[in-house]
Amino acid sequence: MAWAIGANDSAKAVGTAVGSGIIGFKRAVLIIAVFVTMGAILGGSGVSNTVSGLAGGMGWLSLGLVLFSAASAVTLASLWGNPISTTQAIIGALVGASLASDLPVNWYVVGKIVLTWVISPALAGALSIAIYALYKMILNRIKHLGTLELTQKWLAFIAAAYASFNLGTNELANVIGLADGGSSARILLALALGLGALTFSYEVMMTVGKDLAPLGPTSGFSAQMGAALAVTIANLFGIPVSSGQAIVGAISGVSLYKGGPVNKKALKGILRGWITAPLGAGLLAFLLVKLFAIL
Repeated sequence: MAWAIGANDSAKAVGTAVGSGIIGFKRAVLIIAVFVTMGAILGGSGVSNTVSGLAGGMGWLSLGLVLFSAASAVTLASLWGNPISTTQAIIGALVGASLASDLPVNWYVVGKIVLTWVISPALAGALSIAIYALYKMILNRIKHLGTLELTQKWLAFIAAAYASFNLGTNELANVIGLADGGSSARILLALALGLGALTFSYEVMMTVGKDLAPLGPTSGFSAQMGAALAVTIANLFGIPVSSGQAIVGAISGVSLYKGGPVNKKALKGILRGWITAPLGAGLLAFLLVKLFAIL
């Protein structure tokens, strides 16, 4: 599951920087590996506790089937270059496994999580627009070209590092909450995520960084930082949100604000994945848990 997150969600952390040409692919993967590990180790336990709370009473076999089901849904989406929500896939699989095991589902917590999936893209879009407007004002005061380029590179690095840190505290925390591992397990999961980013993430990065909307250095940074801030705000309340939804909302918001186009076909494909991922993962988990119960 950690590998699958690296293959899909890493695009949401560095896709805009890679797509706009500020950071190369290999350097972006290095940023992911370093800062995801830091996020997994230093991040709070609020998100992992929320996820593990939904799995109350579930055995290790069922938890393994939950992770397998969610990872399968995410991997299929990555094959198509579609940035979906790994958080949604895990929550959907948890609900499916709970229903198959006749375990109670805390629908209040599920409803709260689903509500943030609607709010986070809107919040990310609003934050990215505000950052873009402020960033443009600052850049207009820089007259030296070399200083301008250096500023944009450093800010792109900071945004990518920040988003990668969030990847460790949010998406990877979902796996940590189910695996119930210590510091060594967190490091291993972070390395697996980095391997997924290195081996399988390029197509999804291009979807996020290029196909959805044309991004320059300024709009790319603004979208990345706005999305990362939206995820952080949710994590402060211990709520697992989708960084994928946040970055899509941020890219769409800043692109529309500056009068640029949004690829409606790509956007429809992404929205379709947000619906099919949790449903597919939930159905697969339900069937697998029922099957293993018979065996």
